[in-house]
Amino acid sequence: MSTVSKPSTTKRRLSFLGNSLLVVAVLGVAKVNAQTAPAVQPSQPQLSSVNWLAQAETIPSLYERLTPVGSIGPVQGDVTITLHNNSGSAITYEAIAVTDARTLASGESVELSGLSAPMTIAFYRADGGLTQATLTEVSPQETAFTVELAPTPTLDDDSNAIVLQETGSIFLM
Repeated sequence: MSTVSKPSTTKRRLSFLGNSLLVVAVLGVAKVNAQTAPAVQPSQPQLSSVNWLAQAETIPSLYERLTPVGSIGPVQGDVTITLHNNSGSAITYEAIAVTDARTLASGESVELSGLSAPMTIAFYRADGGLTQATLTEVSPQETAFTVELAPTPTLDDDSNAIVLQETGSIFLM
């Protein structure tokens, strides 16, 4: 006949007492640490009388960091931009805030006249392929230029926009 030994009441009380002392000891240490630790004050930034924004280095605009692919004379009036599609696919283009999206069939050209700078023309191929834009027929004395759109196999040559600044600088992005 086997008997299961139950811990005596005294052992249970000692065990409970030991656990209670451990909890009290831990809480006591936490209380002592809280009382003896230096008070941490939230740090406030020290603002000097010097305007730190004026001293901050300004980042030049994108157009100051890029090199234009060409330029026309400073734009005083209307500009004419001709797009020629040699991509082998239809191209959708839009002169931002001037025209709605339009489609230019492969092998065709369109002349956009009466545009004013600054001007951005966004475009993409209908088949999702990459497009290389090349500036052709540009004269610094004129206010007209032509951009040829052709396929490209590399992302390095991919373009999606033509940007004309008021200064006459032309960027292909």
